[in-house]
Amino acid sequence: MSADILVKYRGFPALEIKLDATSVRDRFKELVRKNSHQPAISRDPCRYTVDYLQQLAIEARKVLGWNWISDRYDLETTTRLHKDIETYLARGFENIPEEHDHLCHELHYALHAVQAGSTRGEWIQIEWFNDDQIPMPDDLEFVCNLKFGDVKLQNPYVGHDPAFLSNQQDFSNIAQTCKFHDIIRPGINIMIQPYAFDLDKNYLNRLIRHAPEWVEQHGVDRIMRYTGWPCVGSVLNLDVLQDIANSPVFELENVEVV
Repeated sequence: MSADILVKYRGFPALEIKLDATSVRDRFKELVRKNSHQPAISRDPCRYTVDYLQQLAIEARKVLGWNWISDRYDLETTTRLHKDIETYLARGFENIPEEHDHLCHELHYALHAVQAGSTRGEWIQIEWFNDDQIPMPDDLEFVCNLKFGDVKLQNPYVGHDPAFLSNQQDFSNIAQTCKFHDIIRPGINIMIQPYAFDLDKNYLNRLIRHAPEWVEQHGVDRIMRYTGWPCVGSVLNLDVLQDIANSPVFELENVEVV
């Protein structure tokens, strides 16, 4: 079985990714190929500590006027702070000063890294910062269970999918925070831990109870269609992935489409 995409981290053999035979396979492969000629970004969550977030908070107050300085960054606090990013980027990065891009990316990533305890979390993320995108095909199924080595598409928005919001019980402004994964960006998420969403019978009831107008606006079918994650392939050499996941640090070298 031959690989479609190679992801090379310094000091390790390249991860070999095989894409599933879905309707998006060829278009996603070309999207990654187009971007692979430019350096990709793969942040190590272990480097995004509370201390670093506190440094970013000082810069955010000076540059953006946000009061993020805190002695504690628990889930309630980080979820509340996330609203500042959502509001500021409501119309996309193209509508904010370019010199704010890096700070917003760092703040956003640091929030989620701290939420995960500054550990590697469930996946390694490879991405390119640009506006390249293709539509999400209607027939690509979303799944609620991901296993080690699965490859899912990167969330294209600063907001979150409905399953994520349900897990975090973040219903304070669901119309702003919830973003349906309806486009595909040139980004790759490689699972380094199993990840699942418990689609229990109360899932829709929770959304209806906390955001009835939002549910009525989008409809149950649309909400269920975008519940879960779009899995598009898997890593073939899982032993290499395990070594990278266990390494103290990692550094991305390049991405190649074959």
